[in-house]
Amino acid sequence: SCGQRNQQGSSATKEPGWDQQQAELQFRVLQAELKLAQSNQAYLVLDFQRNQLEIKLQGTTVWNYPMTIEKTEASELHEFSERFMGSQQNIMRPLLFKYLFAASGRTPDSILAIISGATMFPPELLQRTIPERFQLKWSDDIVLDIRTDVVGKPESKWKNTMVEIRRAIAGSLGDAYVTVKMPKDNAITLYRAAVIGLPTLIYPAS
Repeated sequence: SCGQRNQQGSSATKEPGWDQQQAELQFRVLQAELKLAQSNQAYLVLDFQRNQLEIKLQGTTVWNYPMTIEKTEASELHEFSERFMGSQQNIMRPLLFKYLFAASGRTPDSILAIISGATMFPPELLQRTIPERFQLKWSDDIVLDIRTDVVGKPESKWKNTMVEIRRAIAGSLGDAYVTVKMPKDNAITLYRAAVIGLPTLIYPAS
């Protein structure tokens, strides 16, 4: 009948697997990255769609690391993404806090020069310690915990304990927490580049 033909025609125009909400989100992410790329400031990208961390400058990737997720289920990546975006569907936040639990030795000047060239941060402003473990934190108790195989000395056992206690309290209330294991050299670059206020863009877990 005519009604059946109209119904078939209507359904035929719909793309199979089309997700309008996801498409709109991807468009907003691309718009945000374009705006960041037009600045002269480095920015961090949490790409949970490809399980990758990136530092970019003017749209060019100057550092990247395929994430090895430790003790983290896919559901936790979704929880992290949802908390990061919040009710306002924010896809970009500034880095609020960085905490070094333990570190060892000093970064050679030659490596600092390479990091400085990649991230546009002056070598004299870059810390020289080699991190064993550090955390990056955004507002709303969103935490990325970076761990390496370095055996380091605690910066402050008392402060470490207090951070862990606050973490336990936040966890009981529902925080967003992802642990990433990475090699020392990758961790050094991320730690140096992660200055407070660093723009952070998320490609949320799908």
